[in-house]
Amino acid sequence: MQETIIEAFKATYGEICKDFEEIKNKYPVTEILDVWLRYEGIVGYTRDIIDLLGECGVYIEE
Repeated sequence: MQETIIEAFKATYGEICKDFEEIKNKYPVTEILDVWLRYEGIVGYTRDIIDLLGECGVYIEE
């Protein structure tokens, strides 16, 4: 999964992060989720997923 996220950030921003830790330190969780979803072809659902997680008692920083 981490390699896919690194690939997603490279495709989205044209930058190469050396590892997943660098991405986690540089970007909020919501942006990591959004970039990965878009990379997988799932556009427009980030907010819905975050809201669903909140309803289930799982909260992430925004």
